[in-house]
Amino acid sequence: MAGGREEIVEQAPRGPRWAGTAALLALLAALPLIAVLTRGEDAAPPRPVVTRAPVRLAAGVTPNAVYPAARVSGGTGTMPVTFPDGSRAEIGYPAGLNLASLGARPYASGTLSGTGGEEFRVLTAPLYGEAETAAGRAMIRPLTGDVGLWPGPPGVDAAGQVLLFRFGDWRLALQDEPEGMTFEQRLAWAGNLRGTPGPDGFLTLSAGGPLRLSRPGEIRDGRLVGPQLWLGGLSRRMLVVAPVPDCGRLGRAPVVLDARHAIAGSDCRDGYYLAASGDPEFVREAIAKVRVRPA
Repeated sequence: MAGGREEIVEQAPRGPRWAGTAALLALLAALPLIAVLTRGEDAAPPRPVVTRAPVRLAAGVTPNAVYPAARVSGGTGTMPVTFPDGSRAEIGYPAGLNLASLGARPYASGTLSGTGGEEFRVLTAPLYGEAETAAGRAMIRPLTGDVGLWPGPPGVDAAGQVLLFRFGDWRLALQDEPEGMTFEQRLAWAGNLRGTPGPDGFLTLSAGGPLRLSRPGEIRDGRLVGPQLWLGGLSRRMLVVAPVPDCGRLGRAPVVLDARHAIAGSDCRDGYYLAASGDPEFVREAIAKVRVRPA
C-alpha cells in the first residue's frame, strides 16, 4: 500500500438531482488543469488532460454519473458495478464511507490507427456533462447525430478542442491535443466508438474499424490507461477503481484522478487497483478496507 501527498488530475443513466446546486457551484469555482495521482513522488510528469473551466450551471443540472444501489448489512456496504469494458464486480466497503452516494463515472482510452500512425486519446465523463463542456458557448459543429465538436476550456492554451459523445443520458468527452486531430480522424472516432447504457445504469464501450480501446491493466507512457470507474468528484472525496489482471506488473504506474485533491493513497490487490483522494481518514479507510471482487 502506498500513500502520502500526491498530485492528482481530472477532466452517465442519471443520478438524483441536487437541491444544493449553489453549494456545488462553489466547488467548481476553481477547477484546475488535470494532474496525475501517482503511487510515488518520483513518477514522471504526465501529459496534461484538461478539465472544464468554471461553469455557470442552471438549477437542477444533473451530475453526469450513475448512483449504484447498495446493500448495507452489519456495517458493511456492498454495491455492484460495471466497468466500461463490460466486466462486472462487487465493491465491499465500510458503510460509513457511503461510496454509493458519491456517484460513479467511466474512464476509458483508445488508439486510432491510420496512415499517419497511431493517435491515443482519453475519454472521461465531465461532472456536469454537456453544460460543463459548453461553458456557455456554442458547439463548433456536429460530427454525427450523437457527437459534437466543442471549443476547448476557456483560457487554457494547452488544451485542444473537445469531442463530446452522447450515449443515452451519458456524455463522454475526448480531450484533443493542442495540435488536434484531422477532420477524418475525428470522424473515425465519432463513427467507430459505441456506447451502451445498461439496465444497471453503467455505460459499456466498444469500438470497431481502426479504433482500439485500451485493455484492463494497460499501461501507456508509464500510466494506467485501462478501463476505470471514478467514484466521486463533487466533494473532496474520490476513489478510482480499475481492473488490473496483474498487480505485480503495474509497478508504480499512476492513475488519472480529480485535480482538486492533494491527499491521496493507492494500492493494487486481488486484481484491482484502488486510488483514493480526500480527507486523510477517508483515504486510509478506502485503501485499507475497500474490497473488490469479480461478480
